[in-house]
Amino acid sequence: MQETGGGAGRGRRGLVLAATSLAAFTATLDNTVVAVALRDLQRDLDAGVAELQGVVTAYTVALAALLLTGGTLADVAGRRRVLVAGLAVFAAASAGCALAGSSTALIAWRAVQGAGAALVLPGSLAVLAAACPEARTRARAVGVWAATGAVALLAGPLVGGLLVEAAGWPAVFWVNLPLCALVALVAAVAPAGPAPVRGRRLDLPGQLLAAVGLAATTYAVVLGGRDGVGAPVLAALLAGTAALVAFVVVERRAADPVLPLRLMRSRSLVGASTGAFAASLAVFVLLVFLSLFLQLVQEQEPVPAALRLLPLTIALVVVAPLAGRVTARRGPRAPVVAGLLLAAAGLGLVAARLRDDIGDLELLALMGVCGVGLGLATAPVVAASLDAVSTARSGLGAATVNVARELGGVVAVAGLGALVVARLGSDLTARLLGLGVPDGRAGVLVEALLRGATQDEVVELSAGEVPFAALLLLRTAAEQSYVGSVRLALGGAAVVLVVAAVVCGRALESRVVEPGVHPLDHA
Repeated sequence: MQETGGGAGRGRRGLVLAATSLAAFTATLDNTVVAVALRDLQRDLDAGVAELQGVVTAYTVALAALLLTGGTLADVAGRRRVLVAGLAVFAAASAGCALAGSSTALIAWRAVQGAGAALVLPGSLAVLAAACPEARTRARAVGVWAATGAVALLAGPLVGGLLVEAAGWPAVFWVNLPLCALVALVAAVAPAGPAPVRGRRLDLPGQLLAAVGLAATTYAVVLGGRDGVGAPVLAALLAGTAALVAFVVVERRAADPVLPLRLMRSRSLVGASTGAFAASLAVFVLLVFLSLFLQLVQEQEPVPAALRLLPLTIALVVVAPLAGRVTARRGPRAPVVAGLLLAAAGLGLVAARLRDDIGDLELLALMGVCGVGLGLATAPVVAASLDAVSTARSGLGAATVNVARELGGVVAVAGLGALVVARLGSDLTARLLGLGVPDGRAGVLVEALLRGATQDEVVELSAGEVPFAALLLLRTAAEQSYVGSVRLALGGAAVVLVVAAVVCGRALESRVVEPGVHPLDHA
């Protein structure tokens, strides 16, 4: 597969768009598809809570840590080669996950899956950019690619639920194999775009330090969200910070750095990364916390709960390609700023209106508003990341914006998750004390409720010290506390979106930028 050639004809370009979008869907889907299989994994693999957390986070940590490496490899070794290699690693790891006989093996294969996805995501976007070298055509195509990836996050629980019900938890992983094979076939005939720069070498020290820094800091956020701030979290954060500081020092002296620090002076790249971070954070907040609200408070089953979030998905699917067209005509600034502000308004309304008996129609309408806003912002920030670098560094541009998206998801689930748990614990304790529960017993009951104890377990733990009237009101108190905590997370996400809108308004271009050689690209 020689890395030469320019754009593609319309029919071939459509085939490349379909294949790269499917690649993005497959790699992104595995962020969330495993969530609904955790109960079955716990039963079949005798996994504890810590092991289940590892199954979920091993993929995210590996993906976030290696995205910059994957993007650089796409530029240095060739876009198609890296995409096909990533698909092979991802497919093999998926088979390993499906055949895993223990939680330890499953966690290890999930990490390998994440490594494969770190090649697939920037590789697929770089291949698409090569097939659509003209800015307007590329912006429209990126709209479809971005919408597909965003939909994968939202569709994960629904797709996973259907697969688990039909064929058990291994089906969540087996389904990746035919999808990867199909994408690889199309990628083999896709235009490769500009040839890699001759003499360019891999910056191995920079690659290693970036991977360690991103992995350690991501792990610190995840661990802190689960266990609170303690010695392991501080150690991981210290190691990550030290690695990232060393990365900056090494990159200043490297002849061919993995991330040219001059690119950080690109306002467009900073704006695109900020917008991607905020949009991803909002998607994960809605996906995770509202899904839990529907299942824990309104007692919906997983599939019906996922269906109630469907307007978010539908709006993203419809609006993101349209936003790509607007970007192709007017540049990314207007749709990104309008989308982030609309999404902030939507999240603010959800925070204000959320209650245990919120009606389906009201929730559907609010999800639609959020989806329209996020759809407006999602595609243009990806297009802006490609516009901010030369065609020869499209892999790096793709990797940078995807790192921002992954970190947004991690902060949403782990960072805001910790905030929700802390707020929930303190509020629930205050409510129990107000119901006449003794101070010492209130702490025991709150801990039990937070870990999902059954009604019988709660009654047993009350040890006769809790008034019968208070026991009857325990569930109501827990639901009210959870609703208040979710409102806090939604409000926090809305604030992040507003700040991101301000940054993007100042940083992003208000015009269409044709691809070419960017002065800031030269390391």
